[in-house]
Amino acid sequence: MSNYLSGHYANLSNKGKVRNNNEDYAASRINPYGNLLLVVADGMGGANKGEYASKKCVTTIENAFMSLEEEFKSERQVIKWLNEVINIANDEVYKKSISDKRYEKMGTTLSLVLLIKDKMYTAQIGDSRIYMVKDKKLVQVSVDQTYVQYLLNQKKLSLQQIATHPDRHKLTNALGLKKNVSIDINVYDYHNESILLCTDGVYNNVPLIDIESIMKGTESSERKCQQLILFGNANGGSDNMAVVVWESN
Repeated sequence: MSNYLSGHYANLSNKGKVRNNNEDYAASRINPYGNLLLVVADGMGGANKGEYASKKCVTTIENAFMSLEEEFKSERQVIKWLNEVINIANDEVYKKSISDKRYEKMGTTLSLVLLIKDKMYTAQIGDSRIYMVKDKKLVQVSVDQTYVQYLLNQKKLSLQQIATHPDRHKLTNALGLKKNVSIDINVYDYHNESILLCTDGVYNNVPLIDIESIMKGTESSERKCQQLILFGNANGGSDNMAVVVWESN
C-alpha cells in the first residue's frame, strides 16, 4: 500500500431513518507519496445547503491532497499545508453562501486525520470526532467544539449532564459560516493504532461501548463501517451518519 503504512481503510455514509437527505460526507485516500487522508464532515443549513457544504469541504481537501507536487519534508510544512487547504475549503463554502441566496448560512464540521510515517496530524472544526484504539480501549482524540463542551471545560456542567442538555448540539465553531475559520491542529506519535472518524449521528446513536466493541473486532474495515451504520439505524437513526475506519496490518 505504501512504504510506511500497511493496512486497510474504508468509509461509509448514510442518511439514517429520520432525515430526508444526507448532509454527511466521508473520504479516505492514499496519495502517491504513501500519505493517508481520512476525513468526515457534517453539513448544516438544511437540504442542499448542508450537502453542498460537506461535500465541497471534503472534495476540496481531497483534491489538493491527491495533487500534491512533492512529498512533505517537515512537520512545519504539513501544518502549513493543512492550514492553507482548510482555509481554501472555508473560502469555497463561504463565497458560495454569500453569492447565492439558496446556500445562505450553510456550513459544516470537519474532522481530519493525515498519517505520514509515524506521525498523525489531526484537524478539528465542530463536533464530529476522531477516535483511536489504544491498549484495547476506545480513546477520543478530538475535542468537541460545542457549547456544552465549553460549559464542561468551565466546570459548569458535568459529563453526565451533556447527554440531555437542550443545547448539546450547539456548535461554537464551523467551516464556511464566516470569512475566517479557527482550526484546531494537533500532532501525535503514531504506533499503528486503529482509527475511527465519525459524525455525531454515529456517536449519538451508538453507545461508546458498542463502538469500542466493533472497533476491537476482527471484521474488515468495510464491515466495521457497515456495522456502525447498522447499529445507528437500529437505535433510531435520528441523524445522518458518516464513518471512516483505518486499521494497520
